[in-house]
This record gives sequence, structure tokens and C-alpha cells, in this order.
Amino acid sequence: MSVSSVAAVTDRPSVRPLTAAPTGALRGRILSLLAITCAALNLRLVVTALSPLLTTVGDEFGFAATVIGVFGTLPLIAFAVFGLVTPAIMRRLGPELTAVLSMLLTALGQALRAFAPDTGTLLVLTAVALAGAALGNVVLPPLIKQYFPDRLATLSTVQMVAIHTGALFPPLVAVPLAEAVGWRPAIGVWAVIALAAAGLWVLQWLRPARGETARAVPAPPRTALARPVWRVAMAWRMALLFGMVTWNVFTLFTWLPTLLADAGHTNAFAGSMVSLMVGVSLLFGLVAPTVTVRSANTFPIVALGVAGYAIGYLGVAVAPEHLTPLWAVFLGMGTSLFVVTMTMINTRSTTPGGAGALSGFVQGVGSGVALGGPLLFGLVGELTGGWGASYLFVAGGSLAVALVVAYIERTPRTIEAAAESAGRSTDGGSSVRA
Repeated sequence: MSVSSVAAVTDRPSVRPLTAAPTGALRGRILSLLAITCAALNLRLVVTALSPLLTTVGDEFGFAATVIGVFGTLPLIAFAVFGLVTPAIMRRLGPELTAVLSMLLTALGQALRAFAPDTGTLLVLTAVALAGAALGNVVLPPLIKQYFPDRLATLSTVQMVAIHTGALFPPLVAVPLAEAVGWRPAIGVWAVIALAAAGLWVLQWLRPARGETARAVPAPPRTALARPVWRVAMAWRMALLFGMVTWNVFTLFTWLPTLLADAGHTNAFAGSMVSLMVGVSLLFGLVAPTVTVRSANTFPIVALGVAGYAIGYLGVAVAPEHLTPLWAVFLGMGTSLFVVTMTMINTRSTTPGGAGALSGFVQGVGSGVALGGPLLFGLVGELTGGWGASYLFVAGGSLAVALVVAYIERTPRTIEAAAESAGRSTDGGSSVRA
């Protein structure tokens, strides 16, 4: 059996149209759609609600640029740790209750960090909120696979639009809101969205107890992989690609406001440029899942995103300040690669079990790889007294690695087939690149 390809997969109509589903099943589909959307709103909000205010908070608590780098690294630590342990939590609790736990932790951390008395407490409570977001990052792809196996591109688009919407609005309003009511309410108010998402997933979890079908179409079986995911080369390549993309996403979330403030812009303008970057990424995210699902060669998609990153970084570093919105647009083109890599998790799996294993491994290992991005960017800048080396080595080096890995992993294949072929080649069968 040859390695299977998903190049021809499209967002095909369901074998049972949604409108023709029984009333209970239709309500279950609508509720699961709302729950997925509301949960996705929280996955970047935890980061972008705080980053434009770090200078203000730092003035009150007395921390320097190195601590800002630590805040930028926290999301990646959370995503690395919980990316690896979330599949085990899902097996224990089930995906729906894992989503509930995710949103409750996010809400708790967001609400309590508004009362933090010092830097250490703020770091700990931010870590709690990020732990919830990290759980949500991993559990949503298999939930989409479970509830909408016939609508992967559509639901991947919905998920990414929600993620970007949650990332876009907080930095746009954070500084004006903090000026009006103080920075504490400005970061604590967002907990309401996480609580709403937790409530929706509780309702979804309770539906089978009332004898109602939660899905309009049957989900594929939760088939175990032929080999552990960590023994499949394809999984490592995807993790490295995800890591390089995430490296730059969180470097920009953390440092773009500071870079623009150092260039003479106001904090409010810097926050608006983060929102512009996310907004452009959102526009690309509307089409990226469908293009990724249908693409027989994903390398051109990644190369286009890397080019956007390169132009944007170069512009912010050396070009006239009045063109800053243009460079934010190019950076947004680059950050849309996150949409592509997240979509790959579902397109390169055929079962919810495979999607869960690949999602946890790619996000866990990839986030671990990306840990160096925000921290190294700030550290190199402090050591050299400027940002030039940070742009060149921290950003440029990661983009070069992303291009190489994307070229190697340019042909879509499924993790289940790659694991099976890896097992056959190890057992003395035909050698197939896995």
C-alpha cells in the first residue's frame, strides 16, 4: 500500500445534508459550531490583551525588556507542555470535557491576573490562562474532525476566523480601555468570553444524556496509529514547520509594539498595528484552509507567507516610519501561515484519533522549538544594543528553516499512512519516506 495523499480532498457535501438532519441532530450541530467558535475566540486573546499594556504594567511593577521576553515565551511553554499532555487528558475526560476544562482555566487566569499585586503573580496567573488556551489549541482540531468530518475546510476557516478575531480586537482597544478604566479591568474583562465558551461545551457534553444525537453525520472511528506518532518522521517535520511559524507569530505579538514604540510611535498606534497585522492575517485565513485542503503542493503557500514576513521585517527595520501600516500588512501575510499549519493537522489525518495525536505532537514539540523566538529576539537586542542582529538571526534564520522544511514536506500525506509505512520499512518491508 502506498502512502496515501489528501491532495484531492475537498470540502465535499455531507452524505446527509445538514438541513435534512433530524431536529435534535441539527441543534447539536449548531451548538457544536457555536461552542467551537466561542472557544477559538479565546486562543490568542490571552496574549494580545496583555502585550500592548506590558510597557504600562512594567512601569508600575518595575520590570525591564527581559521580562517582556519572558511574557512572550510563556505562551510557547504552555503550548509545548500541554500540546504533549492534552491527548492523555482527552483520553481521560473526553474531548468535550477537555474543552470545558480549557475554557475554565482560561477564564480563571484572565480574571485573577487583573488583581495581581506584583510581576511574579502576574506571570503565574498568565500561565494559568495560557494553560487553558493551550488545551484548547490541541482539542479543537479533533473536535472539528469529530463533529464536522464532512466540512473540514469550512470549519477550519471558522476556527481561524474566530482565533484571529480574538487576537485582533484586544490590542486595538487595550490602550484606550486602560486609559479610561485602568489596565487591570482592561485585561480582566475578557474572561467573560471564556466563561461563555465553557458553558456552551457543558451544554454540548450534556446532550447525549438527553438522548439527542450530537452530530448530523457519523464521525470516522478513533483508529490508533500503527506506530507512536513520535516515531514518524513526517510528524517531526510538521512540528518543525509549525515551530518556525509559531516562533515568528509570538515574536511579533511580543515585540512589535516595543519595536514601533522605540521608533517613535505612540503605544496606541503600536497596538493598532498589531491589530492591523492580525486583521490581514484574518483575511488570508478566509481562503487559506480551502487552498491548503485542495493543494497538491503546499510549498508555494508557505513560500508566499515567508516572503511576507521577510518584506515586513525589513520594512520595520529600515524603511520610513510613515510606511509602517504597509509593513504590518506584509507581516500579516506572514502570520497567516499559522492558519496553513493548523489546517494541515486535519488535512493530514483521516480519523479523530489521528488528528488528536498529530495535533498534540505538532503543537507540543513545535511550541517547544518556538520557545527561543521571543526570548532570543529581546536578548540579542539587549546584547547588541540594537535590533539589527535580532532581525537577521532570530527572524531570518527561522524563516530559512521554514522554507527548507516546507519544501521537503510539500506533498500532503496522512499521518495514519505515514505511520503504517514507517512500520513496514522498519520491519523489513519496502522503504517509504514517512
